[in-house]
Amino acid sequence: MTTTNPTRLSRSVAWALWLLVIVLFSMLVAVCVAALKYATGAGIADLILYAGGAFGTTAGLCFAAVGAVTTLRNWTTTDDHRNLPCASADTNRPTGSG
Repeated sequence: MTTTNPTRLSRSVAWALWLLVIVLFSMLVAVCVAALKYATGAGIADLILYAGGAFGTTAGLCFAAVGAVTTLRNWTTTDDHRNLPCASADTNRPTGSG
């Protein structure tokens, strides 16, 4: 009989939560950039341009970070990297004399 852990989230729910966090964080950064540009006296078009750039850059960096963490987590859970041959265990060296 197998049991499932009720506190563990499915992959789709976890991805939806990450997506929500990324969008909200990117919006926060965009609003902060827009407020800073507004304080310098920039026009509306400049505010939108800088806020959009900040949102896109932040979202891109966050998606890259989540992808990197996921890749590293998957890589460390497999045994593939542990079975790599060592330099001292090289089997192509000639043995014996002659």
